[in-house]
Amino acid sequence: MGYYILKRVAFMAIVLWVLTMVTFFLTTIAPSDPAGLWVGPRPKPGQLEKARKELGLDKPAHTRYVLYLKRLVHGDFGVSIRTRQPVAGELKRYFPATIELVTVAIILSLVAGIPLGIYTAFHRESLADHAGRIFSLSGVAVPIFWLGMMFQLAFSSGWQLLPLQGRISSTAFLLYPIDTKTGFYLIDTLITGNWPAFVDSVTHMVLPAVTLAFASLAFVVRITRSSMIEVMNQDYIRTAKAFGMKEKLIHYKYALKNGLIPVVTVVGLSYAYEMGGSILVESIFDWPGMGRFLWLSIINNDYPGIMGVTIVFAVICCTINLVVDLLYAFIDPRVKTGGK
Repeated sequence: MGYYILKRVAFMAIVLWVLTMVTFFLTTIAPSDPAGLWVGPRPKPGQLEKARKELGLDKPAHTRYVLYLKRLVHGDFGVSIRTRQPVAGELKRYFPATIELVTVAIILSLVAGIPLGIYTAFHRESLADHAGRIFSLSGVAVPIFWLGMMFQLAFSSGWQLLPLQGRISSTAFLLYPIDTKTGFYLIDTLITGNWPAFVDSVTHMVLPAVTLAFASLAFVVRITRSSMIEVMNQDYIRTAKAFGMKEKLIHYKYALKNGLIPVVTVVGLSYAYEMGGSILVESIFDWPGMGRFLWLSIINNDYPGIMGVTIVFAVICCTINLVVDLLYAFIDPRVKTGGK
């Protein structure tokens, strides 16, 4: 197991190094001048040249990349050109909001997707099965930005049941200040018993989390259904039926345990998928997270901000997949030995 973990960590380090290199050199060929954003409109003579020296833009790209890596090793992501604040500080501020949103979305997709996938697998070719497959296809086909805007029009502007945007209302924020302990509003308000702020945070969470979870939910339903159908056709299941064992015992004790193994892999992939989807969802719902920060950095050519969020997203996705791989190896020991 130790060798397996070391191999996966080494692979993760290579992925991160390649990612930093590709992202850095892509930002250098973008057709814009970060120094112009740094000095603002109508710069005085010499200001642009001075800004280029301050930002290190007067050096060749490969030299800047080496210097960036040296700073990165010490946790220095540089200074945001857009906000003029250290990128590390900005990421620390926006990190809890994104992780909270993505984690809630993943929990929603698993809680709803796994039972629905199991039910459709046990009732093949029924009306519920056909409805489940149509639902799965729609989840993959519907654009996430369109779905988010439709939810806003229906539940906020139309029926006025849920808030339009934001993480918490300004009224609740002022009247019931949150005692920040973890940065996750749901957890902080829950452990401090700040129930008005907790309810307000939950209502603000519903629409963005459901929007983000919709595509992953469809993916989970399809994988769970196909995996359960494959397991139900195995010899040991047919043998159990031949011995007259009860169907519920076969389904939920033997088939379910083996059928859910591929779903563990899906969790890691879904987390990475939803981290990417958070860029659109946070922009639509004005959610103060890293995805919205990345979007604003892209449209302003704030390359330190782009690099910082990309690296943090990559570290999170690699770590989640490493945990999933270890969990998968624990569940199915053949993974560690390549099936030999």
